Amino acid sequence: MAAFAAESSRLCLQTLNIEEHLESYHWLMSNEMSMIWSMRNPTASISESLENMRNHRPTPEKPWNERWGIMLKGEREDEKPKMIGVVGIVREAELGYRIHPDFWGKGYMSEALTMFLEMWWALEVSQKYSRLVAAADPENLASTRILIKHGFVKSEYKKDYYARAYLGGEVKSDLEYFYLDRPIAREKV
Repeated sequence: MAAFAAESSRLCLQTLNIEEHLESYHWLMSNEMSMIWSMRNPTASISESLENMRNHRPTPEKPWNERWGIMLKGEREDEKPKMIGVVGIVREAELGYRIHPDFWGKGYMSEALTMFLEMWWALEVSQKYSRLVAAADPENLASTRILIKHGFVKSEYKKDYYARAYLGGEVKSDLEYFYLDRPIAREKV
C-alpha cells in the first residue's frame, strides 16, 4: 500500500499521481454533478483528465500547486483505498476541493478537510502564508457550511462574478470568498 500524507479511520490523503489515480480522477472530473459549481466543463476524455492532472503538479514557479486524492479505505484491511475526491491548493494560497456525488452527505469532505488543513499548515511550502482563502458559490450551501465549520470567515462577496460551465457559461453566478488564518502554534507544556 502507498504511503499516505494523512489518515483517519475512514479516509487517507495521498498525493495525486498519474499511475495510481488517473482513472479515478477521470471518473471524478468527467461527472457532470462533480463539476456543477465549476467554471470548467467535465472532462470529455481520459487524455483531457491526464492533461489536467499534469497541470496540477508543483513547479519552481508554483511550489504550492499540488492536489491530494481523498481515498476511502476499504472495509477489509487488504482492500485498496478508492479515490472519491481531491483537495489541494488551486491558486496561490487558495484551497480547492471536489468530491464525487456518490459520496456527498456522508461527512467525507469535512473529514478530508480537517486532515488537509492540519497537513497543509505543517508543510514547508505553506510557511510563507499567513492565511488560506477559499471561494464558493453562495448557492452551494454544502460548501459554504463546510468552510465555516472549519473556521473560515466570510470575506468578500462578488455579484455576477463567474460563469458556471454547467449553465452554459452564459449565466454569471455570484462568488463568496472566505479566509482562514494560520493557526497560532501553542507551546507544549
